[in-house]
Amino acid sequence: MDLYQKISILGPSARFDTCGPKDFGKTTDIPGVYHAKVGGKHICRLFKVLQSNTCLNNCNYCAFRRDRNCPRMTATPDEMAKAFVSAHSRRLVDGLFLSSGIIRNSEFTMSRMLDTAHLLRNKYKYRGYLHLKLMPGSPQNCIEESAKLANRISLNIESPTQEDLTDLSPDKDLKTGFFKTLFTIRKVVKKLKLAGQKTPSLTTQFVVGAGSEKDLDIIRVTNLLYKSFDLKRVFYSAFRPVPKTPLSQKPAASLTREHRLYQADFLMRFYRFKPHELPLDENGFLDESKDPKTAWADQNPTLFPVNLNKAGYWDLLKVPGLGPTSAQKIIKLRTQSKISSFTQLQKQRLQLTKIISYARL
Repeated sequence: MDLYQKISILGPSARFDTCGPKDFGKTTDIPGVYHAKVGGKHICRLFKVLQSNTCLNNCNYCAFRRDRNCPRMTATPDEMAKAFVSAHSRRLVDGLFLSSGIIRNSEFTMSRMLDTAHLLRNKYKYRGYLHLKLMPGSPQNCIEESAKLANRISLNIESPTQEDLTDLSPDKDLKTGFFKTLFTIRKVVKKLKLAGQKTPSLTTQFVVGAGSEKDLDIIRVTNLLYKSFDLKRVFYSAFRPVPKTPLSQKPAASLTREHRLYQADFLMRFYRFKPHELPLDENGFLDESKDPKTAWADQNPTLFPVNLNKAGYWDLLKVPGLGPTSAQKIIKLRTQSKISSFTQLQKQRLQLTKIISYARL
């Protein structure tokens, strides 16, 4: 099988690496181009590809679980590097996101991915964006090499509780797999920082709705990961059933639930909300009918309306409809003169319909 045929399988296969198809663009010359988004905008055309879709693990939701009958393919490091360089030289892609199923063991799999990365950096002199997905149980030497070569590394947690992870992925363990590897990553990154060297950003991902986990479980572990391991981002991937897997008949998870978790995540990272402040129902789930900041405001009526002329920055951020940029606009506006009318805010393109219900002048 020629290289293009291999990539035509391994490229599109990567869309299942987040437990469900994502936004892959239609690029006729090369399969597997993923439009990475930040703030809802396309910023980078990533060549998101698997080094191999063969895997020893038997995760119940995965399209490439060990017992599923599907076409299997593995690219050599040289083949993978050539495929990416070819696409990059023709300006079809801007960066590489390299992942893989586990071949033999984590160390062997990581060594193959690192060989690809070394070829790109050393032989082909590629200096652009490179994201490497680490395997649970990756040895320290592989993590050290990944941290030196990549702009971003990721290690997917998938489930917040061991009970759910055992049900979903019987070959995985939170303590000996994910957290042990995460502690090693933290040690490696700290060492690089002390030496004054560059360090990659670190991300992880939860599969939402494949198991019986609650939003409360996800929120608590998310907060722990941000506080203890300096993660750049936590991603949430709504479960999508894959044919011929044990969970093929399980309903797809709500995209609204995924969205609410992202909103709760932002409240913790940028608005100083604590996990216990996020409004959950008696069963431990976020309200899908309204965003969590509005739900929190409705549960705390004594704190509103907020005086926009007197409130500090962090109090302004508690107002539904106000974000960091709009809060700064209000502070700048009132330093010039007292805000006497909501019409003044309308000129600043703020969400007046929502703000008026929770603010006063």
